[in-house]
Amino acid sequence: MFQQLKSWGDTDGLPEGGWPRLKAAIEFHEAFACDGDHADIVHPHEFEDAWPHDLEDVPEHFRNPAQYQAWRNILISGLEVFSGQLSRKSVSQEEANDDWLRLRDLCRERDFGGVHENKLLALRRIALRLDIAPSRVTQDWAEKVQQGLEPSQRAMFRSGVGAFEKARSDPEIREEFGLTETPIGQLQFRPSPNEEQPLPPRLKADFEEWIGVLAAGEAIGFRGRRRKPVAEATLRQYRFAVAWYWRCFAVAFPDQFNPETAKLARQVVLEEISEIADEAKGLQLKPGMKKEYFSKVLPFLHQWNPRLVQPGKGKE
Repeated sequence: MFQQLKSWGDTDGLPEGGWPRLKAAIEFHEAFACDGDHADIVHPHEFEDAWPHDLEDVPEHFRNPAQYQAWRNILISGLEVFSGQLSRKSVSQEEANDDWLRLRDLCRERDFGGVHENKLLALRRIALRLDIAPSRVTQDWAEKVQQGLEPSQRAMFRSGVGAFEKARSDPEIREEFGLTETPIGQLQFRPSPNEEQPLPPRLKADFEEWIGVLAAGEAIGFRGRRRKPVAEATLRQYRFAVAWYWRCFAVAFPDQFNPETAKLARQVVLEEISEIADEAKGLQLKPGMKKEYFSKVLPFLHQWNPRLVQPGKGKE
């Protein structure tokens, strides 16, 4: 190890100013001991294991623990630069100066759970990239950041903000990091393309009437019985699928601004929209997702054309 370091240092491997100290530390050791079993050490962790920080057991050729500690620190610093790897000591120091990791540790002490910790670390990754400490996380900041993220990142970010809110609710954590008592609150959902291109009046009226029946519980037979109301999460899926179907229709038939709903319920239109879903940017869906969307659209359109089937299975 020491010969490698000397060759590297003599050829200007170490930044100016650091090499004389490192060279002196190497030569000091060479004067008292053979490199022996430590000849191949190049990683700081290996050196830390071979020369432990145990001031009760200082190698005999050092006059005192302070000299040993100083020599050890110089060699560790040199190996960090030489190998490009951080020592355990440096990692610990970095973590101690990272408020996000300290926040993680305090949450861990309070048994917030592994899921909470992962969400908080997801927020940390974004915050570190933007050089934001926990004390600077506000609703305005979070709203601005989420608008610039991809959908998958945005969901993770929102979860991280929720985890941060839970941590911030602890008075001791608030005091430790200088956090305000003002909650961040629920972040605004980023408008989806479907919201930016709403349904035309006729389609909207027909769809809202149909979705209203599902929400209330559909009537069964003539005895006044009703089906169980459809869950709100399922209704949202219907809304999103029909909105997507309209967006595809608008691309396929750009001159149809407010068509009768029956025109959207033709098999040939369904097939055309299926092709759009394979080709148009912003409307493309993976096969499984496309099938799922059509399965939500067909029950609505069956009111005008009961013969409609999944694209590719039949034509009018």
